[in-house]
Amino acid sequence: MVWIAGLFLVAHGLIHLAIWLPKADPKAPFDAGHSLFAGNVRRATAALAVAAAVVLAAGGLGLIGGASWWQPATITGAALSTALLLLTFNKWWLIALGINAAIIVLSVQQDA
Repeated sequence: MVWIAGLFLVAHGLIHLAIWLPKADPKAPFDAGHSLFAGNVRRATAALAVAAAVVLAAGGLGLIGGASWWQPATITGAALSTALLLLTFNKWWLIALGINAAIIVLSVQQDA
């Protein structure tokens, strides 16, 4: 189960790169580089996406390897991801916000 959870965290991180790094497809239902609050935020979203991807992947690998730092890395990665989702919020991100909430809650519960 640890392997599945760790690989899920790595995959969740990599999805950020696939969504926020490419230019928006005109046929897509939304532009991941646009914020209702701040307009064009492509550079900021790219930086946040890379940071979230790296930290989530590190957390996943740390979990698989039994490292003591996997929890703070995972929680930090999910928080970065949540900031990214809120910056570019649209209805498509509701499921991702739920995933991040679950990641944070389950990571914190591992300490208890």
